[in-house]
Amino acid sequence: MTPSTDTTTSASSILDEHRSSPGLLLALLGHEAMRRLRAAHAAHHLKPRQFQILGLLHDHGGLAQRDLVQTMGVDPSILVTLLNPLEADGLVTRQRDPDDRRRHLVTLTAAGKRHLTSAARAQQETEDALFASLDDDQREQLRGVLLVLRDALAADPQSARSTRDVGR
Repeated sequence: MTPSTDTTTSASSILDEHRSSPGLLLALLGHEAMRRLRAAHAAHHLKPRQFQILGLLHDHGGLAQRDLVQTMGVDPSILVTLLNPLEADGLVTRQRDPDDRRRHLVTLTAAGKRHLTSAARAQQETEDALFASLDDDQREQLRGVLLVLRDALAADPQSARSTRDVGR
């Protein structure tokens, strides 16, 4: 075997190994999922973060802008750029809190609820197409694993390793 063959075989093995690594697969699949979800949201004239805002307002019955900033983990100026078009389209309203004039309360309008329902249906259809090759048990298993990863990263962003992995 020539040295170039060893290098080619070695490089091929490394590439094959990396193509199937969980981290890279998750990143690539996440990119594809986000592309499809963005398209579903864009068809409803929403950005993914605006869809999130509508959902939060629906679930909480309205929130102060400061609470939206904290919940979403965005800068206040970014939140304003997300809210402005939603307000202009009549999907949300912003009003000063009568009990504390420094606060702005954001609420979902009836039109916003209808728009959210339509966009949520499009998102569900997109997810169904994305996961069409999985049966219900596999989808639930994937969901469970992703939730474990999300929660571990939220608890310790620097390391998602559990205590059982220490010392391996």
